Amino acid sequence: MKKILITGGSGFIGTNFINLISKKKLKILNIDKISKISTAEKFKKIHSTKNYSFVKYNLSDKRRLLSIFNKFKPDIVVNFAAESHVDRSISDPIYFIKNNIISSTNLFFSYKEYFKKRKIKLFHISTDEVYGSIRQGQFKENDNYNPSSPYSASKASSDLIAKAFNRTYKTKIKILNLTNNFGPYQYPEKFIPTLIFHFLKNKKAPIYGAGLNIREWMYVDDCCNAIVKCIFSDVKYEQLNIGSGVRITNLDLAKLLFKIMKKRKLTKLKENNFLKNVKDRPGHDIRYALNSNFFKKNIKLNISKNLKNGLISTINWYIENKKWLKSVNKSYDFKRLGLID
Repeated sequence: MKKILITGGSGFIGTNFINLISKKKLKILNIDKISKISTAEKFKKIHSTKNYSFVKYNLSDKRRLLSIFNKFKPDIVVNFAAESHVDRSISDPIYFIKNNIISSTNLFFSYKEYFKKRKIKLFHISTDEVYGSIRQGQFKENDNYNPSSPYSASKASSDLIAKAFNRTYKTKIKILNLTNNFGPYQYPEKFIPTLIFHFLKNKKAPIYGAGLNIREWMYVDDCCNAIVKCIFSDVKYEQLNIGSGVRITNLDLAKLLFKIMKKRKLTKLKENNFLKNVKDRPGHDIRYALNSNFFKKNIKLNISKNLKNGLISTINWYIENKKWLKSVNKSYDFKRLGLID
């Protein structure tokens, strides 16, 4: 039975990924520091608990981390561990440097030492935001990085450190750059949950500027299936874009989600008065778009382009999981972050 070591497996994508792979014949060890935005173990839908274990640990001590490697003896490592909210990074950039650059480097170092004994792969989960904004066309894997926020800069830094480890130590770190994900377990401060919760409470939802910023969206289950395909593939690459091709303005996304909820009578807001424009985010990227041709051609997984179905599933999940929502709302006051004086 293969062993998979996961870091950050209690975050949004990590939680969904563990729920998915727990159906497979794998031995899973999840390492997570557990922050205010993490999903508690009791809320995970783990299918096989006998093959799953959890260690509460911050990736700050290289020696302890290496001892975990040596004791567990993983065949695969997947690194989800990261702080991922742009507004939070604007409010506290130092926190993101510590958690996204230093922690990742500690993991890479421990992996490098373990790699001397076993030539296993480490999959480092990254983002499309490292490339910055593109008004036309799509970003390819070999395009230059041009991050705009402390968050994306910290992720870009960890990507470059991963590449440096590969050059210097001949390790096998694979970088997966993902588009915006949405779905179950996403923290309420993110865009789609913010829309859902405001509409459910019959409150106008905030939208930055004119709402014309374009994002590429992928339902989290599709993303997790893509990651699984990647980690068990023999295709050679160092960096891989994984996108859906579904690109839409924030305004049009808000309109679509409102239409779905209004049709189901989940909100009493009026069709011409359900949004409120707020001051734009500092350094707000205009458009994200990934070229995922290599993934499509070589990994050969069809990612769903049905945004509406994903939104319906997401709305249903939040309505049906009020206990989870109540637990995370204890640490979230719905106040905006990332404002600059």
